[in-house]
Amino acid sequence: MNIDKKMIICSPGVNEHTMLHMVRHPDRSIYINAHKLGLVRSSDEGESWTQIPLNFPDAPPNQDPGGFGITRDGRLWVVHQALQGGETDLFVSCSTDDGRSWKTRQVAFGHLSPGGAADPYVTAGVNRCYVNFLERPDGTLMFSCSLRYADWMDYTQKDQSRPGIRDVMIRSTDGGKAWGDPTVVHQHATETQYAVDPADPDHILAASRKQRQLLAGEDQATVEKLTGCEPGAGYPYKGGLLLESADGARSFHEVPDSYLGYYSHRAAILWTGNNVVLVTHQNEEGALLARISLDGGKTWLDGTTNGTPSISNAKGFVMTDDHSFPAPTVELSVDHFLTVCVSHGNVEGFFWHIERDGDDIGLNH
Repeated sequence: MNIDKKMIICSPGVNEHTMLHMVRHPDRSIYINAHKLGLVRSSDEGESWTQIPLNFPDAPPNQDPGGFGITRDGRLWVVHQALQGGETDLFVSCSTDDGRSWKTRQVAFGHLSPGGAADPYVTAGVNRCYVNFLERPDGTLMFSCSLRYADWMDYTQKDQSRPGIRDVMIRSTDGGKAWGDPTVVHQHATETQYAVDPADPDHILAASRKQRQLLAGEDQATVEKLTGCEPGAGYPYKGGLLLESADGARSFHEVPDSYLGYYSHRAAILWTGNNVVLVTHQNEEGALLARISLDGGKTWLDGTTNGTPSISNAKGFVMTDDHSFPAPTVELSVDHFLTVCVSHGNVEGFFWHIERDGDDIGLNH
């Protein structure tokens, strides 16, 4: 992995809770959801950028764009809620004119729980639980977010289906007018980003964040040894992991040996047409790491000839030693990429490429 150059794309002036998303438009332009600055767009492969303010006239004021996506027909989609105290509301907005105007619909999420209106979800996490959109071959549009019960923090309760931050996938088959058909992605995970196998739309990998307290019957010391967390941590599980689906996101399982360790989370994932899978994430010190597979996630680069089947044992290529929240990537050309992150109040872009000359792909600044 070789970094060719880096640049400041824009300056939102904040590090905290800046949930970046970066997506290709069908016209090949690149869009970034840059939080308070709205969208920024490049039509020259990331060399220059234009700001597009976000304005949702049909929604309450001070909306925070927690999710972003672009469908095959070129429509832009944003999931959002109020910047402060907005977790009881959830909105999806759509633009058909490249972000100049938006149509907003509120998503009624409470009844999406297994108990329906009689036992509803009470909050929806979007602001700190960034989401991306998936579009199925039949046009079904879906995204996941953290839907929680009122008693989600009681990890020792008898009914163990209730506690947890609970990432839930919801779907629309009518172009975003109505949302429903919920399925649980993971009871104890959120901040999930998805990447679809270019050879099989039913095969999906997800980079997520597993976070939970001790469950009934678990031993603190045993869990601490397993997760590598700080002694006495309230959340002994608080790190990134991979999830996998073979049925088009109807169900997911944890990829074996994919837990990345304590505070190694806030991940983003890309799956390219030539079968490169790239996962970026932070580590406990706030550095930005990249883990790379050249064969669709079967093996990961670790400095050896054969690689490792476990992403947790893969080499973490350090891109920068200080950044905040997710660092999404787009492919510019075969084995050439642009990764963006927030560092020191700026959205920075890293242009880099993979060299396949040797087995140990190094990092050069």
